[in-house]
Amino acid sequence: MTDIMETPFEFVCMTDDPRGLAEGIKAIEFPPFAMDKSCWHRGMWPKVCAFAPDLFAAGTPVIMMDVDVLILRDLTPLFDRVRAGNDLHIIREIPDTLPRLFPKLFGKELKSNSSTVGFVAGTQNHLYLESCDKTYDQLRHYGNDQNYIHRNARNRQSWPAGWILSFKKSLAWHFPVNLVRPIARPDGYVVIFHGKPDPEDMTKRPFKRWGTAEKFGYFPVRWIKDYWYKYLRDTDQ
Repeated sequence: MTDIMETPFEFVCMTDDPRGLAEGIKAIEFPPFAMDKSCWHRGMWPKVCAFAPDLFAAGTPVIMMDVDVLILRDLTPLFDRVRAGNDLHIIREIPDTLPRLFPKLFGKELKSNSSTVGFVAGTQNHLYLESCDKTYDQLRHYGNDQNYIHRNARNRQSWPAGWILSFKKSLAWHFPVNLVRPIARPDGYVVIFHGKPDPEDMTKRPFKRWGTAEKFGYFPVRWIKDYWYKYLRDTDQ
């Protein structure tokens, strides 16, 4: 990522296991969080730790991203948007192909996806403070972290349409189009992967099936494979 960012930044990984991080990535531990570790995966709850007071200097623009994303372009416009106010910027839930084409037939309430969240440090502390002492049972009614953020964030805003794209919902094709039409590299800033497939799945040998029952492929996606191995090499250096 350092080769495409024009704005100076610090690359931070919030984790309970810093082993294997590439040089230049700063590891920080999770602040105190009451939920038992065995329950973390039931909604990705430790993500709300990013809103803890003093984790980042107050006033610092922060973009929190999942590890399974592809960054396609310089993220300076995202940082500029975060700096402009005290809003929390999050992905508006991306509808799949049929709900997008026929919203009246397949439409539902669109909540948020927390794969890429932007905020100014110190403006959303309540998201951590109101959850850090809770057990899984006390938070489970939200379903996951992104629903919790969606319901409780102050001044919640959605990233502009087209900036953050979902691989499986925005880019992958339904059968049988998927058999003849390649998946082109988009013009957005970030491609997110939620559920299946994972980015690594598109780097495998030909005829190795990837995807879901409706959206799948049998060949590597070239621009994803190139990206994956470029940054994998950087990590191995």
